[in-house]
Amino acid sequence: MKYKNTFFITTPIYYTNWIPHIGHAYSSLIADSIARYNRISGKKVKFSTGVDENSQKALDKAEEQGMEIDKYLDMMAEKHKLVWDWLKIEYTDFIRTTDSIHHKLVKEVMQKSFDNWDIYEGEYEWMYCVGCESFKKDEDLVYLNKEQNVTFPISDKVKVNDNIIKVCPDHLKTPDTIKEKNYFFKLSKYQKFLEEFYEENPEFIQPSDRFNEVKAFVKRWLEDFSISRETNKFGIKLPFDESQVSYVWYDALFNYVTVTTPEWEEKYNSPLQGWDAWKAEGGINFWPADLHVVGKDIIRFHWIYWPAMLKSAGYEMPKNILTTGFFTVDWQKISKSLWNAIDPVEFSEKYSKDLLTLYLLSSFNIGQDWDFDTKQAVLTYNAKLANNLWNLLNRVVVLSLKLENSWILDYTLDKEINFNKNKYNLEFSKNLANFNLKNSLDESFKFLDEINNYTTEKEPWKVIKEDEEKTREILYAIAEWLRQVALNLYVFFPEKMSELFDKLGLEKYKERLENGELEDLRKEKVVFKITEKGKNLYERFDLEK
Repeated sequence: MKYKNTFFITTPIYYTNWIPHIGHAYSSLIADSIARYNRISGKKVKFSTGVDENSQKALDKAEEQGMEIDKYLDMMAEKHKLVWDWLKIEYTDFIRTTDSIHHKLVKEVMQKSFDNWDIYEGEYEWMYCVGCESFKKDEDLVYLNKEQNVTFPISDKVKVNDNIIKVCPDHLKTPDTIKEKNYFFKLSKYQKFLEEFYEENPEFIQPSDRFNEVKAFVKRWLEDFSISRETNKFGIKLPFDESQVSYVWYDALFNYVTVTTPEWEEKYNSPLQGWDAWKAEGGINFWPADLHVVGKDIIRFHWIYWPAMLKSAGYEMPKNILTTGFFTVDWQKISKSLWNAIDPVEFSEKYSKDLLTLYLLSSFNIGQDWDFDTKQAVLTYNAKLANNLWNLLNRVVVLSLKLENSWILDYTLDKEINFNKNKYNLEFSKNLANFNLKNSLDESFKFLDEINNYTTEKEPWKVIKEDEEKTREILYAIAEWLRQVALNLYVFFPEKMSELFDKLGLEKYKERLENGELEDLRKEKVVFKITEKGKNLYERFDLEK
């Protein structure tokens, strides 16, 4: 019998010519948190990430470093893995687009589209940005004044000269002009399909304001796009014309399908779902994807090209696409030329991964552009984790240890306290189900504020001097509320929340959560066995002067 309770989430496959920076880490942390929530909620989860290797700029970078392309790609794939493994991103699948299984699938789907009369031969002359790996029109470019190093919009009133040139706004380089024989995908054929699909699936693209952008773009009329290169020699050869290789976007997008195939499972035996289990359960079909997490620089390809290509090849549509915004540092876009990229590993080593996660996921809504501010990141962490959460836990532990023969807390909560925790859990889960990570975190820290108010009102540090039983009752309520918060915050901070469970004497919680028992644990009546204070859960960080 096939396993039906599944969840499949993907990050973009990242370009292989650069080490992941804070913007890449943001997408991966979003996907990691959503994947973990679904896993502890009892779903069979597939979480794929990887590197986009079939590109001209990968070949250029290898030549620049004097390396053979295969060795360069091996080196960069390992560097990407090291970043994600250090950040403890718990992906189940890591795909490289040079993989033979992926090449085979891409050729099959391109042949299907070709047989379906959706791919045709034509002559092509357009501007092409190697950095973006996409074609450009005049309206996609900006003018660059080289002397003043400033950009401004394209206008008929401005004359191009040696000092004022047209450039890509993201890479500030003049696109190449390419004229060659190519094959094109008949995107115009799918105009009506896309418009109807968007109307029938209003939640397809998140956040919703991005959806409005894409619908407006599609209604302006779609143009067919080139899917091959005649001059490039590195990539996947077209099955119907081996003199050409596939254009990077066509083969890159189908990585999401490749990792769901039986051939992939058999070869790689992914960590959370082995091949033997796959066969025993009758073959788990993870496609269509439940969620693609992508940056806004690649939204057009995912929102428009991707559904059309899937339809052409006979695949179901993904269920949702979540789009992130851009990061700036000191209000400047992250750029190799400016050397302003923030290394997520170095940053986490200096502070902590939880500080990075909390700041990125709680400070702004997904889809919003944001200027990275280290000072604000430290202040947010100190206020919410080091002060709020840890101070509450510390009070429970210290006061419990002062009670005579009373390290066991066992009481029944009153109805109001039970109602508050149930309401909190409902809001947390509703927001996670809608991929609203900021609101889930906001609800958690709002609930911690309520616990702090309760603690201040009940003053257990005073009550303990006169009434131990009443103190036990108060401390049990605080401990139970903390337990509920920790069950939810495990989604974002699994290591520290596991330590919190240990401090409260709750055994095998990490194991049980990873076994999908979140709802059972939320409902359980527990006994807290607090035996020692131990080290601080979170340490404060001082701001650098």
